Amino acid sequence: MRLLVGNLVVCSVMDTATVVVTILLAVLFTFAASIKLLGVPQSLAIRDHLGVKPLQWRLIGVCELTGVAGALVGLIWAPIGIAAAIGLALLSIGAIAFHLRASDGVKDTSAAVIGLALAVATAVLHTL
Repeated sequence: MRLLVGNLVVCSVMDTATVVVTILLAVLFTFAASIKLLGVPQSLAIRDHLGVKPLQWRLIGVCELTGVAGALVGLIWAPIGIAAAIGLALLSIGAIAFHLRASDGVKDTSAAVIGLALAVATAVLHTL
């Protein structure tokens, strides 16, 4: 809900929460995509540990960046933000599955779980 006070638009708490959670989502996935696309050695070690092919790893990075762009555009047009958040949630579920398959612990899986939580929260906040 937005209130008009004179020429000012006062945003609701939900609007503020949507912006904050979306920015956190964008920061997390921009970092994740960047290390994949730049070929940071630690990222390559994770890729090899998880058994992901190099081309697939870069494609995941591109999908993450595309999701970030969609999430940010979603601050202007909610349907795009919802779709992008769902896409990022699906990427996170895939990451969690790969970490579980590799018998990784909480420490190694936590970023994917946080990404999933932020993506779901973003999608839900856009619907409220």
